[in-house]
Amino acid sequence: MKKLLLVLLFVPLVSFGQDMKVKWEDKDGREFSIKVISGEFEYGIIPGDNISYTWDDKVSQVGSVSISYTWDDKVSQVGSVSISYTWDDKVSQVGGMSISYTWDDKVSGTRGRVR
Repeated sequence: MKKLLLVLLFVPLVSFGQDMKVKWEDKDGREFSIKVISGEFEYGIIPGDNISYTWDDKVSQVGSVSISYTWDDKVSQVGSVSISYTWDDKVSQVGGMSISYTWDDKVSGTRGRVR
């Protein structure tokens, strides 16, 4: 039983151990980020911001910044920053920054800048 518990706790850490977060800010200081392997999206707000949601409860706007999604619910656009994915759903580009991977799906490097 202890071995099973350890395996269940350890496997998720191994799966996303190489996940990297790409962060950027808009002109007003709102911070946005996306993890390149998992696609997990996060945002920050500034005082006075309103947050809007889609009919299915995804964030569609933070302050003046619109957020768009692909047909399969991945973030595709945050303001003027577009986000692209590989065939197997890893982030391949954030704005002008491209992300490359090794043959075994670890991040091997980045090139360019988000803006």
